[in-house]
Amino acid sequence: MMKMKIRILALLLAVWFNTSLIQGQEQLLPIDSIYLTSIDDFYKKAEKVKSEIWTGMKLAPICLFRVNGPALLYNHPSPPESFIKVSDSLYLGEQQELQLFGATQVEINGTLTAIVDYGLAHYSGQEEVYAELFHELHHVYQRNFVTQIQFDNPAVLLVYPENYLNDGLKLFEQETLYKLCFEGDSSSFRKLLNQFYSCRLAREQQIGDFMKYEETVENMEGPAFYCEYKFYEQYSSMSELLKANYIEKHFFGALTTPYYGRKSLRHRHLAAGMALCYLLDKHFSNWQAAYYSQDLSLYDFFIDKFAPQKLDLAMDSVYVQLSKFHTNRELMGHQHSFHNFISQAGIKITLSFDQNPQFKGFDPMHAESLNDSTILHKTFLKLSGSRDNEIFITHNEVVTIIDKEIWFVKKVILFAPEAAISIKNNWIEVDVEGKKVFWTGKLKMRTDNELFFNCDI
Repeated sequence: MMKMKIRILALLLAVWFNTSLIQGQEQLLPIDSIYLTSIDDFYKKAEKVKSEIWTGMKLAPICLFRVNGPALLYNHPSPPESFIKVSDSLYLGEQQELQLFGATQVEINGTLTAIVDYGLAHYSGQEEVYAELFHELHHVYQRNFVTQIQFDNPAVLLVYPENYLNDGLKLFEQETLYKLCFEGDSSSFRKLLNQFYSCRLAREQQIGDFMKYEETVENMEGPAFYCEYKFYEQYSSMSELLKANYIEKHFFGALTTPYYGRKSLRHRHLAAGMALCYLLDKHFSNWQAAYYSQDLSLYDFFIDKFAPQKLDLAMDSVYVQLSKFHTNRELMGHQHSFHNFISQAGIKITLSFDQNPQFKGFDPMHAESLNDSTILHKTFLKLSGSRDNEIFITHNEVVTIIDKEIWFVKKVILFAPEAAISIKNNWIEVDVEGKKVFWTGKLKMRTDNELFFNCDI
């Protein structure tokens, strides 16, 4: 088997090298060989365990990639013409051509495909990458076959109330849910269950309909994160000690880490949803199919199954005291974030839109609402217009001024070195690593350190 993989890798290297000489592509690096020689094994394992992990789950095409490097497209029915066929299932192309980013699901030639960037520094091994890819495969399954469950609206995340009473209760609730996952005594389990339920009821009094946002995150992300956990648990080759350490930190850690305000809010409920799935799986058989066949939130399905009772909460006041201090610091932190952004080096560029551009994508996990109309995007933003008009920011900060909702952008503010900016023939171009702006319009004003440009649509 190893000799076969070496021969396959040698073929891939030869094909890619010869093509790169002609087309000017990036050459393969040693990190790429890890996934070139293992992607087939991953897909076979995923096929084997998909129904064991989640009844009825179906697999979709996948694409592993590295920014400014290759894209490995596997089991896709209609690969881009520029991609090189390596085997019956594997095609090799470029990340830049498809403009892939992050771990998510995208349409490639009309087919929804699970994607993961294996070049990110937080992965310590291929098992983590493939577990996350299995996570994204479950999302594709949800989007294709479980249409009654919808993804959360990330715009709500940016206006979620930063309420210290809610934060204190949430800390207590999350710790209770964590304890529930590992409680073996039936009497103690029932007490914790009632405590968890009562925390939710108390928090609903604080934040009202925003509780529905939390549930929508749990609905979709909980099952996918649970699938990631089960795949990693089954196939990780790490020692039991290292495996247990990763599982504790990556899958359960958000439940025991103190967060306040909107910080890591979505990730907290991703972990909470996974914990609900974990508990359902410990106590009930065939619950996955039942959940996906009903029009209930994961939380309501959980409550229906376990039937907890409301009780008077005996919560230590320290939760609220800590929360009051740290939540207020989060609020002040938004001011510091904007100050740091606006104080950076380079030419300040303000792009104004009379009509909203098309909103193509952002990273909700790394977007910060500075106030009701100002959003700081820390890792990713993509907007487009007619013709070739496009704004594409990756791994850099950019601010949008919005009209009520995140999708309706009135202005974009970014910084770039003067040498990267070109304005001529009613066209602005900013071309520097991680910041690409190509848009038609008119220059309104320019000074030594700032420019204003009105963009066409």
